[in-house]
Amino acid sequence: MYSAPDSHRSPSIRRAAQMLAAALCLAGAVAVWALITGSFDETSVKVLLSGLAAAVCTVAGLAGATALRGGGATRRVGQATIAVSELALALIVALIWIPHAIGGAVALRALGVTTVLMLAGAHASLLLGRARGCETDTVRRLRQAAVACATGAALLSSGIFALAEGTVDPALWRVLGVLVVLALLATLLIPLARRIAQPLPRSNGRTRLQHEA
Repeated sequence: MYSAPDSHRSPSIRRAAQMLAAALCLAGAVAVWALITGSFDETSVKVLLSGLAAAVCTVAGLAGATALRGGGATRRVGQATIAVSELALALIVALIWIPHAIGGAVALRALGVTTVLMLAGAHASLLLGRARGCETDTVRRLRQAAVACATGAALLSSGIFALAEGTVDPALWRVLGVLVVLALLATLLIPLARRIAQPLPRSNGRTRLQHEA
């Protein structure tokens, strides 16, 4: 039996999927045209980069849409991820096409902040959107640790992009590296913890005798 589609998330996922398909087709068309004609001018590069940026940001938005079926904080994380993805795409397109009109340095800092927040939001949305009610405490704690470390890394990176002037203290990079490693480790351990927690299949005596025969 198939579950009924969620009326809150299906339109968002459908639109995001359509946008992703359009962006990939656009990037592919530009690449094919450049290869056929042997011409790859500045406009072609801009169109190609715009298409790739739209694809990446749409994937992040799709990740945020997976959390819309949840309630409370999970849904808000998904909504925030979608909003940040849209903002990041707008900044990228503006930097590609009108870099001098929006102030290059400020826009680059803003793009750095929104990009790391987008990645952290997509990561949190995927983990929270796939949460199950029957999970063990170990899985829940691993998810909380992964989201907390990734969020901490994103906030620290955002601060570096927004406020850093000149050389960044190496201690900050070490802290950032530790947070990223812990986030990745906890994320990778979640499916393993689920597998370990699954009960072993029971075999009855008749089945065992049939195999022996």
